[in-house]
Amino acid sequence: MHTLLLLAALSSQITFNTTRDGDNYTITPVVQIVEDCVCEVQVITEREGQSGVSQSRQRNTLALAANKTTEISRIRLNIAENDNVKIMVTVSDGESLHLVQQWQPER
Repeated sequence: MHTLLLLAALSSQITFNTTRDGDNYTITPVVQIVEDCVCEVQVITEREGQSGVSQSRQRNTLALAANKTTEISRIRLNIAENDNVKIMVTVSDGESLHLVQQWQPER
């Protein structure tokens, strides 16, 4: 039984659709799971730059359909060259499904 849970978890994923126009980024976390789930979704955005440090945290419960890509947020940021930015997305049903993925801008 554990093997089936492992295969289901490996087939589920979080990806990021990203567009960039100069220093302006739009980051859209997208999740796809293999079984229907009422999941807790958390998005943490951390930024460190010339003007200081900030952190934003969003948490929500979503009903996610199996084998369907679902946009779970849309984040718009102006990221200067020396800014350190990290976006961490977690999707969990509190039991067998626990996905974590991180995004950082390419340098």
